[in-house]
Amino acid sequence: MRCPKCGHDNPHGKIVCARCGSRLRVSATAGGPQQNPQEFMGYLKADLVRLAVVTTVVIAASAALGLLIR
Repeated sequence: MRCPKCGHDNPHGKIVCARCGSRLRVSATAGGPQQNPQEFMGYLKADLVRLAVVTTVVIAASAALGLLIR
């Protein structure tokens, strides 16, 4: 997905540009194209998987460092 601000070619599915940080997906309320439900669910599932992985890593790291409630 090409950034409309800086022209950087970002991988498909990115929300913000890796180079300049500007928003890549236009919201439906701003007059942009609407996502179909399958595409939205794909993004949602990918985001939830990332959230679960980050949460697991943070809990494991804090447990390894002894920072959890004893």
